[in-house]
Amino acid sequence: MLHSPVSVTHLLAVLVALVTGTLVVYMPKGTRWHRQLGRAYVGSMGVVLLTAFGIYSLFGQFGIIHWGAVASLGCLLVGTTAVMRRPVSARQRRWHYLGMGASVTGLYAAMVVESTYRFFPAAYFWWSTLGPAALVLLVGGVLLHRHYPAWAG
Repeated sequence: MLHSPVSVTHLLAVLVALVTGTLVVYMPKGTRWHRQLGRAYVGSMGVVLLTAFGIYSLFGQFGIIHWGAVASLGCLLVGTTAVMRRPVSARQRRWHYLGMGASVTGLYAAMVVESTYRFFPAAYFWWSTLGPAALVLLVGGVLLHRHYPAWAG
């Protein structure tokens, strides 16, 4: 699992992203703590994504996991660029909520992938790994929709 300095850095950044991302989701929005933890989340996710492209132990080449990292980068960019300018409009808050919510949801789905693919034969990868990850994405999408805040417009 930790076969190189890149994978160790990746794992440490993932742990920081999981903690900060989870805290940001549950904390009141717009506060100083929200912004500071959000910055820590974005920074750690930047490291996670950069190092993800240096790990090829699953397939030995660019694979479906890397495409997930590309999608995660897209969500992170949508969520962060939406609140770069001041003042932040309702439309920008909506994109921030959706982008960052999708980013955290994707992080949890990636955690499921990392936690399951080592335990089952490669022949079952699509069902034992991507199936549960897809379920996490589905539940995350439902929760994002159900808890859509009034402030997001």
